[in-house]
Amino acid sequence: MVMLELENMKSMSIAVVERDRAFKRELKTKEPVIMSTLETVRIFLTEQPLEGLEKLYQEPRELPPEERAQNVTRLLRKQAEEVNTEWEKLNLHSADWQRKIDEALERLQELQEATDELDLKLRQAEVIKGSWQPVGDLLIDSLQDHLEKVK
Repeated sequence: MVMLELENMKSMSIAVVERDRAFKRELKTKEPVIMSTLETVRIFLTEQPLEGLEKLYQEPRELPPEERAQNVTRLLRKQAEEVNTEWEKLNLHSADWQRKIDEALERLQELQEATDELDLKLRQAEVIKGSWQPVGDLLIDSLQDHLEKVK
């Protein structure tokens, strides 16, 4: 029963590892889009004249065009920084999760190896036990010899 539970746990762990690897692959495929978008915002902010920015951002109250353009610039920078920060956090959390999964799988494999070793020793002990004479058939004179074999 323990062996079956260990096999089930190992299968589930391998499935989690595979799902996490698929997630990491998906992150890697999206990374160029995220980085490209952030670079586009950066380039836009450096190349866009202030007069062009003021048309993109309309405030409820009238502000001078230069101040409105500065507000748009701040808003875009803030949003780009937030996207970058969240992207970095996502990658850090993903790496941490992968490390934890790898550690758990390693411990599970060590447990599986220990269980296999114990199973082998148990089978060997059962073979030895099978060669024992029934206690009723033992002679008092040979009892010490039998005890030495058991050790």
